[in-house]
Amino acid sequence: MKSISLTLLISLLFSGCFTLRPATHEYTILPSYTSTQVMAQPINATVKISATRSISSLSSTQFYYLKGSSNISAYLYSRWSDTPPSMIDRSLYSSLENQNLFTALIPPASSATADLILESDLNAFYHRFHESSNSEGFIDITYRLVDPKTKKTIASKRFLITKASPSEDANGGVIALNNATHELSNQCTQWLTTSLKDTLWRK
Repeated sequence: MKSISLTLLISLLFSGCFTLRPATHEYTILPSYTSTQVMAQPINATVKISATRSISSLSSTQFYYLKGSSNISAYLYSRWSDTPPSMIDRSLYSSLENQNLFTALIPPASSATADLILESDLNAFYHRFHESSNSEGFIDITYRLVDPKTKKTIASKRFLITKASPSEDANGGVIALNNATHELSNQCTQWLTTSLKDTLWRK
């Protein structure tokens, strides 16, 4: 009896304390370092990128996927190395810096003042699945260019970016959201170029 009890106890200990779990994978979104056409003469303005605001769930490093229109869940063993707003900000800053668009570009953490402030609200950053079993990286974000002196919005634009996922898993979602983030940076850079040129021309 003692031998059986001891064997049972050892089995319970091993099954409870030494359960193997999959390793958690950590992902990031690196800024795009693709060479771009640099402007011959920067726009005569200093711009500060304000830290992107988002809903509370997207202010964490959880990696969320979306099914249907409202079913949101997090991948159990996959997460981001930083929050989506921070990764988006770094990507856009890199894109604007590569473009040499302004006389000075100020990052979110800086206490320096600027002629203009770029504010943003992130509403969605998901690996989105469709009923057809296809999936995509999905970003919904709104940018506002604000004059800090008058507190008036000079221009605003909502961006809805989607990029197809190569596979229906976390790894595929990471690739899709990387591509979507880079596309967002490119589109936002083009929008700022047009908006600021129009603003300066009107002046």
